[in-house]
Amino acid sequence: MDKRDKNSGDEGAGARVRRETYKGHEIIYPRDERRKKIFIDGRPVRWGETGGTYYLDVYAYDRGRTLDETVKRYIDYLDEADGGDRKEVN
Repeated sequence: MDKRDKNSGDEGAGARVRRETYKGHEIIYPRDERRKKIFIDGRPVRWGETGGTYYLDVYAYDRGRTLDETVKRYIDYLDEADGGDRKEVN
C-alpha cells in the first residue's frame, strides 16, 4: 500500500489521506474535503473556503487559490517568523 493512501488514526476510521512533506513539515490532507481539517506536523488545523479562496483558521487573513497553496504559505510564514527553524504548529 502506498504511504500517501495509508489510513491514519488521527483522521478517523476509513478516511483516506494524502501526505506531503514541505520544508520538513508533514502535511496530511483528508481526501474528503467536507472534513475541513488538515494536519501539519501532527496537529489539527481547521480550514475554510470563501469567495473562491482558501484560508486556515490560525492564519485567516492570508488566503490562497488552492488549499495546498494556502498551507504552504502558512508554513513559509512560520519558518520566516522563527528564522527557518520552526517545526511545529501551535
